[in-house]
Amino acid sequence: MKIKKYIKFVVPSLIFFSMMEFFFKSFGLSYASLITLFLISILSAFWITKYKFLPIVLITLFTVGSVLFLITLDENWFQQLYIMISSFIFTFALIGLYRFFIQQEKWFKKEEIKLKAIDSGFNLNQAIILISVFLISSGIYNLYIDFDLPLWVVILIIFITIFFSTIYLTKINFLKSKAHELYLDSIKNKTFSFYSFLFGLIVVELIWAISFWPANHLTVGAIVLSIYYFCWNILKNYLRNKLSKKNVILNSIFFIAFFCITLLTGNWKIS
Repeated sequence: MKIKKYIKFVVPSLIFFSMMEFFFKSFGLSYASLITLFLISILSAFWITKYKFLPIVLITLFTVGSVLFLITLDENWFQQLYIMISSFIFTFALIGLYRFFIQQEKWFKKEEIKLKAIDSGFNLNQAIILISVFLISSGIYNLYIDFDLPLWVVILIIFITIFFSTIYLTKINFLKSKAHELYLDSIKNKTFSFYSFLFGLIVVELIWAISFWPANHLTVGAIVLSIYYFCWNILKNYLRNKLSKKNVILNSIFFIAFFCITLLTGNWKIS
């Protein structure tokens, strides 16, 4: 990309950074900056993808996660570092949306497309969704611990996060496969709400069980992420008609290894 093309990604990210700073530092402007932050995020995604509504799901989840996780941080220097990192990731979120959805628009118009751009855009979208799942799970669970938030509120928010994350991922997976001219079972790939609801129920049961453990918010976020990543990889291969015993075994080994590392290195003391 040329420098001029980067401007449309950098400018919204700088505004995102500024609003995060205002929300963090200025109590008087906190609500105004928070509303502006969400408006900028949504309008940026809407504009970058030439007025498509689906990308709003991704950018909203990431913005919610960024704000919730910021509240969990204590030391000032780490909060500043986090705001910079989240703004940097926001830039890549916009790039991922642009690459995927602009190429999709060209495909629908039967114009020449770049399959590598679609693949990289899909991978960026997937990564941002997974990051958002971790940030929201960790952030809301921290509020549950520190501010005695009702457990049903935590469960509801995480359920909504998983529900919309799965709808988004299954939808863009379907669009990506169509662009690659892969045959997909239309019934299997259009029941987005069923898979999303099922994943949500799995994670809800997990959160209810974890609430009895002496786990801190980072440990809970890592556990939720590992469960969700494992389930999504299985579902993705199933939707692409590539699910096999080998694939399930490899994903299971990765999941068990990550889960064990989380259990061994997690902080099992609520502070």
